[in-house]
Amino acid sequence: MDQLGKVAVVAAIMGAILLVGVLMTPSNEPAVVEPVVSEVETPEEVTVIQEETLELLDPIYSEKAVYQDGTIRIAFDASYTSEGLESRLPFWIHNVSGDVINVVWDRCSLQLPEGNTVKIVSESDLGLFGGMGETISIAPSGDLFDAIIPVTEISWTDDGWDLSVDVLDQGTFSFVLAVERATGRKMKKDDCAPIPDDCDEPQMMRGERAEQMREATQRIVPLCDKRELVYYTFRFIVR
Repeated sequence: MDQLGKVAVVAAIMGAILLVGVLMTPSNEPAVVEPVVSEVETPEEVTVIQEETLELLDPIYSEKAVYQDGTIRIAFDASYTSEGLESRLPFWIHNVSGDVINVVWDRCSLQLPEGNTVKIVSESDLGLFGGMGETISIAPSGDLFDAIIPVTEISWTDDGWDLSVDVLDQGTFSFVLAVERATGRKMKKDDCAPIPDDCDEPQMMRGERAEQMREATQRIVPLCDKRELVYYTFRFIVR
């Protein structure tokens, strides 16, 4: 019985060791990983407006809407908001001449795509004074950054002024720019208008004083350049 008890004990120990070995042996089957599901927020829809290109058709073709001659270098741009293309034409003028030039606002105009020719107002005048200036001078090598707005496309609200949209992209439109410049030709003495003796100036401006004024004017005028008004017609399309 003692022998059998010893054998039983040894067998039990060996079985226990074998069982532990089986449990400790790694399994060849791949482990199953439960997928983790997380909630993903759906992004809100964003409306993207495709900005088109402003092209210059006349007096030359320019994909970038840039023009230059011996007087000015001018570049135009389109003005977009979240609502669309504004009825506003931003521009930059650089004076490439050797003399002062004047932009004569009251001689400028805009022809809308529908064909109507309307007056314009410069944005700087509209924002500061609520009206349109007559001229603005640009020094040699000077720059002017501004924008033109057709008066028919401005609406007034309690918060100020607002512009229409999606008007200038309905076809070709034209902008007439009036620029006063020097001709490069000197005025002759005969071009000076004499001061009449019966002018309505005060008494001190007559007689000897009037003669002195006349002589001084005749000395100064021949040194001045003649001036001329030049009209540029720029034709555009947005596409």
